[in-house]
Amino acid sequence: MFFDVKQRRIPNWLILLGLVVGFSLNGSRGLNAFYLSLLGFVLGIGVFIIPFALGWLGAGDVKYLGVIGALLGPTLLPRVLWYSIVTAGSIAFLYFIIGRFNSGFLRTAWDDCRVALLTFGRVLPNSIGARVSKGAHTVPWGVALGAGTILAYYVDSTGRWAGF
Repeated sequence: MFFDVKQRRIPNWLILLGLVVGFSLNGSRGLNAFYLSLLGFVLGIGVFIIPFALGWLGAGDVKYLGVIGALLGPTLLPRVLWYSIVTAGSIAFLYFIIGRFNSGFLRTAWDDCRVALLTFGRVLPNSIGARVSKGAHTVPWGVALGAGTILAYYVDSTGRWAGF
């Protein structure tokens, strides 16, 4: 979360460290736990791959959700994603309140989807990095994912509030 706020990127060394720790901890509990960790990693990457391809998320955010999946496994990943989406929505709402929200974002997102679908993925929009360098304000998904993980794992560990 710290790197995403300060630098607007998540370093690869931190992602690699998280993967090593996640696979090692789960692997020490047995082969089945290691497979679940690997499945959590693949599902975490898979969930964010389309928004990344459309330029809505950075690669660090995609890899970060993969690391969370490797650490927690696939069973807790939907709850983490739910709380992360709620957190990201709250951050976007705060941006809107303080006047940093770009009202053209929804139109741009619609145009991006339309172009990508009509060209069967041959033409993709600008990356999130290019948009940020032009002054666009984006939600720091690393912060949302970190907060969502904390909420799902520590605050709502039984899934009572999320419903699952």
